[in-house]
Amino acid sequence: MTQENTEELRGKVEDFVKELIDRSSLDLRVEVQEPEPDNIEVMFQGFDLPLLLGHNAELLDAMQYIARRAFAEAVASGVQIDFDANGYRDARKQELELMANKAAEKVKVTKTPFVFDPMNAQDRRIIHTALVDVQGIRTESEGDGQMRRVKVLPA
Repeated sequence: MTQENTEELRGKVEDFVKELIDRSSLDLRVEVQEPEPDNIEVMFQGFDLPLLLGHNAELLDAMQYIARRAFAEAVASGVQIDFDANGYRDARKQELELMANKAAEKVKVTKTPFVFDPMNAQDRRIIHTALVDVQGIRTESEGDGQMRRVKVLPA
């Protein structure tokens, strides 16, 4: 995708998200950036951030999903559209990596599998990636749809 096309897409994503916020009556401000080519980052601020980030950021994830669906053609061509607020994504990644390492240590000691609660694909990927090089354990996903979870097993 050319720089001109990406800038045009960034503008369309910004308009789309602002319209979504206006229609939802949420008190949020949005800033859309392009930190690197083919990566559009949507950052939120405002009074209703707790609503956006509550319940493991379900609303933030849902809005991201809607935007990715609305711009499915661009996403299919390799454009990444990410939503974040107050550094939530980085904090969540650190939290999941810590949980993954604790689970791995427990599995190594007890030789008993550990199963995480159901989580979305993005969170499952963080767990799998965090443990990919850990000796003595392996991971797999099990379940379907909203009930899909990561299982940490002895190798």
